[in-house]
Amino acid sequence: MVNQRPATMKEVAAIAGVSIQTVSAIINGKPGISAETSARVNAAIQELDYRPYTVARSLRTRQTHTLALIVTDINNPSFSTIASAAEDIAHSSGYNLVLFNTHDDPEREASYVRTVSERWMDGVIFVATGDQMTSLESLKRAGIPTVAIDRIPMGYTGPSVTLNNYKAGYIAAEYLLKLGHSRITQINGPLKLLLARDRSAGFQASLKNAGLDSAGLVTPEGNWTCHSGFQGMQRILAGSEIPTAVFAANDRMAIGAMQAILSQGMRVPEDISVIGVDDIEVAAFQSPALTTIRQSFRQMAAQCLRLLIEILSGKEPAQHQIVMEPQLIERKSTSSPRNG
Repeated sequence: MVNQRPATMKEVAAIAGVSIQTVSAIINGKPGISAETSARVNAAIQELDYRPYTVARSLRTRQTHTLALIVTDINNPSFSTIASAAEDIAHSSGYNLVLFNTHDDPEREASYVRTVSERWMDGVIFVATGDQMTSLESLKRAGIPTVAIDRIPMGYTGPSVTLNNYKAGYIAAEYLLKLGHSRITQINGPLKLLLARDRSAGFQASLKNAGLDSAGLVTPEGNWTCHSGFQGMQRILAGSEIPTAVFAANDRMAIGAMQAILSQGMRVPEDISVIGVDDIEVAAFQSPALTTIRQSFRQMAAQCLRLLIEILSGKEPAQHQIVMEPQLIERKSTSSPRNG
């Protein structure tokens, strides 16, 4: 009968002809061990199929080499991209990444934060469900470093990476104005979020600087989904005044808005121009391809992981709060209005 009992560190040491302390030092990557000794120990580990007891080691070191990523909606392509990029970078840096999906539920968010604290995860990257996030106190008490990404809660002063959302809205309106549009409206994101309010404020400021406003035009509020963009655009088209251009606060709502325009027998951009924010992958493959304000979620994730790993290694990051600059990506969903 084959013995299924797992091998012990003592057995590895016996085969390799070294002490248990030497085996432990090699497993934990400590310096000062010769290449020949390391080779013998690693050969013994492979022969015995020895698996270090990582839980016990974590109890000693208080390190699990595990990071948490908390997002609000993994169905959102933006957060899927963040998760994919973060996992790649974490893995290449010797960390495991555990994903928590809150579904925009503050209670679930608080529960996951408690779980992270109890499991001694080394660090956390999080997208807040709202402007208030009191559950962060438990991470602070546990001494677990955090980095906020995309949505920054009110009062949070820790490391963060986000887009200049005010500037994103400003650039969108400025671009439509340069095309010659004067009847411009917007489909807002959830205005309970500072991020959405900033995009709207930047948009309105750009119109105001040009001597225009959106008074008389419907300005609906969506929830980031294509369906809410479709419904918002339906409300706009049912209004007393029809715009020649629409700014949607993200690409998914912009895509929904384009479908609502087409469903009414109108054309994009000939009748109504549409611009979004994010530059998700499918934006370039719409018909017509969507003009948008780009924020690189892969770059945001990379910046977050860099910040967190620097903190975990005891280094002082050169910059704690990183604000990324938006970039206009001009495609076929926008043009000058037909009346010139």
